[in-house]
Amino acid sequence: MNTYAEIDLEAIKHNINEVKKIIPDKTRFMAVVKANAYGHGVVAVSRAAMEAGVFYLAVANLREALELREAGTRLPILILTESPTSVVDEIVHYRLTQTVYSFSEAKALSDESVKRDRKSNIHIKIDTGMGRVGVAPSEAVALYNKISSLPNLIVEGLFTHFAKAEEHGDNYTKEQFDKFKNIIIRFNNIPIKHAANSAATLFHPDTHLDMVRIGLMMYGLYPSGGTHRFITLRPALSFKTRIVYLKRVPEGTMLSYGGTYVTSKETAIATIPVGYADGYSRSLSNRSHVLIRGKRCPVVGSISMDMTLVDVGDMNVEIGEDVVLIGAQGLESITADEIARLDRTISYEIICGIGKRVPRIYR
Repeated sequence: MNTYAEIDLEAIKHNINEVKKIIPDKTRFMAVVKANAYGHGVVAVSRAAMEAGVFYLAVANLREALELREAGTRLPILILTESPTSVVDEIVHYRLTQTVYSFSEAKALSDESVKRDRKSNIHIKIDTGMGRVGVAPSEAVALYNKISSLPNLIVEGLFTHFAKAEEHGDNYTKEQFDKFKNIIIRFNNIPIKHAANSAATLFHPDTHLDMVRIGLMMYGLYPSGGTHRFITLRPALSFKTRIVYLKRVPEGTMLSYGGTYVTSKETAIATIPVGYADGYSRSLSNRSHVLIRGKRCPVVGSISMDMTLVDVGDMNVEIGEDVVLIGAQGLESITADEIARLDRTISYEIICGIGKRVPRIYR
């Protein structure tokens, strides 16, 4: 294969252990593996996370949870948003933990659990200021009281999600956490209260509570919001390809769609088989670099769906040569954060955006 993502599972384990250094011994670790484990491959990453001793897995929807169950994963799995009531049979059958913020969801789960003579765990989500989903703080106690009267349901958890945990000097996270604390003090019988994502785990240690939800840092990337990096993370993903064609072109040669790049001198141009269909954004055209033989080489011309051009100058390279789009080669490296800055986005989008047709290779 020419283009692939290489995933270092030992880096995943290392990063989990690094996070454990900054949380209390009693605080449990939830590994967030939604979106195909942020593009890293959900089954392989979840197995590595389990080997590193995580307590819980978290996914975005039922489909992601079922992929893990069908792969043999027995660890508790939290679905982070409510599921359609039409699929409660699968939630109960596969012993999944469902997020709840409406009585209708809880009632459907209760009815199915009674029907199957099973107990089902749920976590109630409180919207303290994210503004997406969750019960309002003013309605949380009433909802809990209604839900707690339903048979065969166990309210195992209560949680919220921060909107601005990466921003230092902003009081919004404190305001959100104060709202959440005012609720959880009324529910000492709920065993797991959780609020901290990666940024809050790093920058707001008072929010660790019973469990932290770690996504980005597990994959070796730091939340933005400061340079105080109290732990040493290792990026788990490298994005690589190979040179498939080489040619020398004269000065004044226009390259790729629209002729957005014109050579200023005679040079060698390498074609690499990766493009925006693989998650290498078109907005990186004439802006990004790749690594070849440990040296930075500029991307030139418009990135197309399947191919990208690189100016290799007078380097002595060959067809089949390794090319690194994200990762390290020799003493040089290109990070997901660097690509995100060039693409005017965040590192989350870069790693999640690597396409499905790009094979994941594990080591």
